[in-house]
Amino acid sequence: RSNGRSIQGAGIPASMFEKRADITSNVAGLAVEGFVDAIREEAIYTRLGADFLNLTSDARIPVIGKNSTAWMSAENAAAGDGGAALSSVTLSPKRIAGYANISKELLHQNGESVERAVMADLGKSVADNICDAMFSSANVTNAPTAIAQTSGVLTFTETASYADAVSMFADLVLAEQELAENGSLSGSLAYVLHPTFLNQLKRAAQVSGVNPAMAGMDYQQQMVNGYPVYYSSHVGASAGASADGLFCDWSQVKVGMFGG
Repeated sequence: RSNGRSIQGAGIPASMFEKRADITSNVAGLAVEGFVDAIREEAIYTRLGADFLNLTSDARIPVIGKNSTAWMSAENAAAGDGGAALSSVTLSPKRIAGYANISKELLHQNGESVERAVMADLGKSVADNICDAMFSSANVTNAPTAIAQTSGVLTFTETASYADAVSMFADLVLAEQELAENGSLSGSLAYVLHPTFLNQLKRAAQVSGVNPAMAGMDYQQQMVNGYPVYYSSHVGASAGASADGLFCDWSQVKVGMFGG
């Protein structure tokens, strides 16, 4: 009453509550907050401009293996066969499988949020597997052929020796030269490099003491020689000696997604 409050029903005076300086309650509730996701590498293959195909049956993609050819010739000379050699690539499904046990009690206490969190992490694991199969320097067991191991992929002889903040940038220029000499320096061009390059390119220079090799220091906006650059540990590296990378027109990369 002294506090200006009225009581309806039973009232307990404050004097009856015992107070201590430090007390551990045996009846305190426990609230579970939002889930913290596992740290996983970004699925950069979704940002490269690759051609995604939603498939159910196997898909055959015709490939012109050799350009058609025409020649200068005399007025009445017979024409030569300049037809292109055709081949094909067949996309067939490769299985990625996994499961996670979730108890009825866990679902009852946390609702659908725990199921969504686990399913989302499994989805990221699938993306991790796809990156590994695409970007690895060697083929991955039971996975589609790695880009670097695909027949007809261009290669070049890299810088003879590793030099800190120098030789890796020189190799990227050689990759561009290789595509240019083969008439392929066009389309959705971008680099996919091992993170070792991130350290190297931020400190390298196009001309000693002048322009940095990499423009845009923000991870989402980085460019090398005018082309976007992305980083993936799946590309591979040898610590202190070398690192691998891919440079290509990513619109020519076909990704078949079977059944969602």
